[in-house]
Amino acid sequence: MKDFLKIYWPLVLIAVVGMFVALRFVEPGPPRTITMAAGSPGGAYYAYAQRYQTLLAEHGVTIDFIETAGSLDNLRLLNDGEADVALVQGGLANVGDAERLMTLGGLFYEPFWVFARRETGATRLEDLRTARVAIGGTGSGTRALAEHVRREFGGSWNDGTALDLAGQAAADALLAGEVDAAVFAAGISAPYVEQLIREPGIVLLPFERAPAFARRQPALGEITLLRGVVDIGADVPPNDVAMIAPVAQLAVARGLHPAIQDILLEAADDIHSSASLLAPPGTFPDGARVDLPLSTEAERYYESG
Repeated sequence: MKDFLKIYWPLVLIAVVGMFVALRFVEPGPPRTITMAAGSPGGAYYAYAQRYQTLLAEHGVTIDFIETAGSLDNLRLLNDGEADVALVQGGLANVGDAERLMTLGGLFYEPFWVFARRETGATRLEDLRTARVAIGGTGSGTRALAEHVRREFGGSWNDGTALDLAGQAAADALLAGEVDAAVFAAGISAPYVEQLIREPGIVLLPFERAPAFARRQPALGEITLLRGVVDIGADVPPNDVAMIAPVAQLAVARGLHPAIQDILLEAADDIHSSASLLAPPGTFPDGARVDLPLSTEAERYYESG
């Protein structure tokens, strides 16, 4: 052994140093299971989460779901380390979130719908300052966005008439005349949106200053709901409608393995890159309209594919 060490000690030293460097600096392999804050069953976020689950399973990665109340709940779970990835409505992240979380990019528009009863005579959001408005559930992304929009318009709003109703319950209250207006941050395929946009006694209020809103808030997009895009034959809507739309984004914990991020980006491209009623093909995934910092993997993806 002494003779062996005299001759080969440099090689032994190199091997030991190499093992130390490998153990110290080489990143461990990716996990085989991750946790996703998935929204509530029956919602758009949950449906998309199921598609991610299917695509990641093809790579041998399992996604466990956590059912949540929506975007704000998803952000909390990410910040608390209880989830690895989540769909989050754009415009809700704050400075603290940006220090702990990253995004892989924007995925799809979630238009901000403002429906009012025709009898109110309202033609724009500002006309609803004293109206009874279903403004979304406490802690919901819809309510947070509605309050942000009202602050942007400024002036006095009657907070006593901002009612804690959301989704189908808000739509039913509007149709029954129990409220004068209702707001939603939801996809165009949401059942209550499809119901209200066809109702003769209900009007969809436009945002004529949508470009200004989008310029002031990076995670808000400006879109146009084209005349007839919902139903050509019935001419729904009967005219172009300017709207603002948060961009839902794929948020991840800062410690998520780069290989998992790559697989998620590949899945996002498969799921979100096709055309929709609100965006032409190739609009998403998008690294621009986000309010969390892009991960290094995402930056590389948007620069070189």
